[in-house]
Amino acid sequence: MNTLLENPVPILLVGVLVEAVLGVILWCTGRGAVFLAMIGVLLVVLAGVGLEWLIVTDRERIETALAGAAAALEGNPTGDDRAGMLDEYIAESARETRELVVWALNRVEFTEVRITNLEISVDRRTSPPTAKVELNGYTAFKDRKGEFPYERRLVELTMTLHRAERKRWLITDDIIWHDDPR
Repeated sequence: MNTLLENPVPILLVGVLVEAVLGVILWCTGRGAVFLAMIGVLLVVLAGVGLEWLIVTDRERIETALAGAAAALEGNPTGDDRAGMLDEYIAESARETRELVVWALNRVEFTEVRITNLEISVDRRTSPPTAKVELNGYTAFKDRKGEFPYERRLVELTMTLHRAERKRWLITDDIIWHDDPR
């Protein structure tokens, strides 16, 4: 069911297939009732796409939160902006993760942060609900100390998020940075 609420493609594909079959039937028989059925199918497909657009799932909220965190990193926040960014995307109890982000922001100036592959599994049985996220990303940066020989890096992270107030998702301390350069 979540697939239909996260991606309009299945709804559109089924709608196009049914409309094509009804179009062939209409062409062969010439009956007006088939045309009415085609209008009904079109209305159902439009309603399905509209429903998909209106309903925001947990997975979509997580994707939005991670995209926002990537954009915030790319903005290289300092001072109050940095504290606001940490509070917006990382749980207060996630000291190690906060320290990792502060270390990275102090060490490099990000020029590009992009998520290239994202796998999310949401567990609604916990309280609050949690999500395990595995992502691959790409970062481009300038090393402030000049010690990193490359200014581009593929990043592979595994992290846990939990749902906070207002259905907002926050990164917790369960973050693993594969190939951590520290």
